[in-house]
Amino acid sequence: MSAYKDNYDAIQWDRSGYSTAEHVRKKRVDGPYVQGDYAAYECPITGDIIDGKKAHAKNLEKHSCRVHEKGEFEDVKRHGRQRYEAELDRAIDRAALDAAREIDY
Repeated sequence: MSAYKDNYDAIQWDRSGYSTAEHVRKKRVDGPYVQGDYAAYECPITGDIIDGKKAHAKNLEKHSCRVHEKGEFEDVKRHGRQRYEAELDRAIDRAALDAAREIDY
């Protein structure tokens, strides 16, 4: 066993900064909830940096994409690999046919 597990009960925890007194909790100001903007991310299709909700919406529309509906992600997790491999097989078949056509000419 580690020394931490052996000495856990002997540790003197400093909880002075975590006061849960009523007067401390009431200092919080009530107001409207403001949701922040989306963090910047790289578009998986083009590699461009997408920064913010407006850019995110434009990028989805530009590439005819949409946000997954509830339950769709589970379907993708279940069947995604099979669909990916089937699409990869079709792409390999097309590439092989194109290469064969080039050889014939």
